Amino acid sequence: MAAKKGVKLFISIVERGQGKALTRFFEAQGLTCHFQTVGHGTASSDLLDLLGIGSPERDILISLGEQGKVQKMMGLLEEEEEPEVRAKGILFSMPLTALNMLAAAVLMRDTQRQDGEEDAYMQNNRGEEHSLILIVVNQGHTDEVMNTARTAGARGGTIIRSRWAGSEESETFYGITLQAEKEIIAIVAGAERRKLIMETVNKRHGMNTPAGAMICSVGIDEMQRLG
Repeated sequence: MAAKKGVKLFISIVERGQGKALTRFFEAQGLTCHFQTVGHGTASSDLLDLLGIGSPERDILISLGEQGKVQKMMGLLEEEEEPEVRAKGILFSMPLTALNMLAAAVLMRDTQRQDGEEDAYMQNNRGEEHSLILIVVNQGHTDEVMNTARTAGARGGTIIRSRWAGSEESETFYGITLQAEKEIIAIVAGAERRKLIMETVNKRHGMNTPAGAMICSVGIDEMQRLG
């Protein structure tokens, strides 16, 4: 299964304007699936000065990659005395609990998948009580995808505006036509609902549909509701 072979989600939060250089470095290591958005840090100016970070504005990269390549890339960043990437911030990776099969095939370079094969999803049952489901969709399809997720038990979600950050922007990604502008739907769901939500969204809005949904989930260790 894809997750057991080692597909990982990794997130980079760096100073504004450094996302492109970081993406180029990732692609040089064979990691090509990246979605970029922006954020705003909350650290005080004194802490930013201490860390050597000049601005609270952040580039955020949400990426997927084969485990071996992710580990190799992390090792290069750790070992280089004079890093090739002049970026300041943090990068961390997480094992996936599930990923739709076509996305897994692309990331694992499994080009033997036959046309017409059911676009199911792979899962790695890790026993988490809750998971964070991330659904990357083409801009303009968010409402229909979120409505589908609700019919499968999702209670709500958070939408993050992003864009495809790979070098093949506006072209194709291993035979799949890309739309540069993306939106990411983040849904927290219990283990009993996660499978149905992912299967239902994937069936109606998967990567071979106009929505082009790439779907994955990561386990949540602890969760506390506020308010």
